Amino acid sequence: MSKKIILLLASILSVGTFAATIEIGFENEQYDDKGTNNYNRSDVFMPYISGSFNPLDGTKLKIDFKYMYQDQYGKERAEGTNARFKTQRDRFEMFASGYSYKNGDFAFNPKVGFRYEQWSINDNSSSSQTKRNLSLRFFPDMNYKITSTTNLYLSGFTGPLFTETKQESRKDSGYKKGDLDTNYYYGDWYQEVQLIGVRQTLPNKDSIWASLYNEYKYLEHSAEYMRWQLRGGYNWGATDKLAINPFIRYDLHYEEKGKESSSLSGSNNGKTRDKDETRIGTTFSYKFDPTLTLVGEVYWQSAKNISFDGKKSDDKDRMFYKLGLRKAF
Repeated sequence: MSKKIILLLASILSVGTFAATIEIGFENEQYDDKGTNNYNRSDVFMPYISGSFNPLDGTKLKIDFKYMYQDQYGKERAEGTNARFKTQRDRFEMFASGYSYKNGDFAFNPKVGFRYEQWSINDNSSSSQTKRNLSLRFFPDMNYKITSTTNLYLSGFTGPLFTETKQESRKDSGYKKGDLDTNYYYGDWYQEVQLIGVRQTLPNKDSIWASLYNEYKYLEHSAEYMRWQLRGGYNWGATDKLAINPFIRYDLHYEEKGKESSSLSGSNNGKTRDKDETRIGTTFSYKFDPTLTLVGEVYWQSAKNISFDGKKSDDKDRMFYKLGLRKAF
């Protein structure tokens, strides 16, 4: 963990703020090797610390924060000429909420904030590498109560993304192979929004939900991504202490369009490829007491792997595990 991040977290939890919750845990992604594809070189381990606090006593203002470190340990499997730089990343995010507008059965509960990420750079490699990016995010969360047990909702975020890259960078009109300069991009955009969702509360207090999800990402001189996905799940209160929430995500359409400069030889500009994914898993939580909770998630995901020229490789299968301990104050 970098010294700057440690100082920032210390200031967040300094005198004058009241920490509502603190959570410490890890996430782990493991990929099926699939023979010569070497997918398991993408395996990553990500410890994190997150929490929330109310900086102004007597107000509804709430600050959520999270720091995560990513270590791509899968690259340690590479040998000899196949050895590549191992990705190491620091991620910090912070969001503010508390304002609420209500009109009858309609409620608007926005949230604003940012995510900052910084990667270690291999100066000995000419491969394209991102050094850092800043994602500004606005969450226009809304809810409409149809009946006492049925709700419509919108949730997610949208906002600009600012990126600094090193090495060969993205392939704009000034691209030169072997150029190790720094480039900056200010025209990127990223959003993930459940545009329409419905949640039904059952007589036993469990709930079932489904939503239509959209993801859009635009990266200057790189690629444009558009995804439409169906999501659904069941929130099950197994006991007074144990909650299990199985879910599924199924892509209706997930496409990547190349955005490299058309002036370059071999440019992927205008070419498209499918990237459809399916994810099945569950989140869970167990309350040891009113202030201490074990939280976790596990899922399996399968993603298509197709080149812009239409060449198909084995699907990229991932297992994801998360485990954390949350303390309320």
